[in-house]
Amino acid sequence: MVCRVGGRRRATPTDRSGVQRGEIWLIQGARERLGLIISSDVYNGTDVPVVLVAEVVEKDRLRDSPLAVECGQYVVMPDRLSSPMKRWFVDRVEIADTATMRQVSRALRILQDL
Repeated sequence: MVCRVGGRRRATPTDRSGVQRGEIWLIQGARERLGLIISSDVYNGTDVPVVLVAEVVEKDRLRDSPLAVECGQYVVMPDRLSSPMKRWFVDRVEIADTATMRQVSRALRILQDL
């Protein structure tokens, strides 16, 4: 499973398109990081100022995690969740494909059942 390559666009979540489930964004809040949007598009489209993300790291920074999901040159860490402010989303860098999102959803269900 790989991410769609070339998903990079200069955009901010204040654009009409906003942020959408399955997008990987550069987040500049308390610390700079990458995050995969896991909250639904309905939730993301509301006036709530935060979205739910799973942290994304480059493959060479991967720590041992049985729930990690590969996504192109990145690895999604479903066990590292946060809810950053929408205004902290600076640049969309990738878009996860359907198979990757299914794996992430499966990992989140495993965490929920713990």
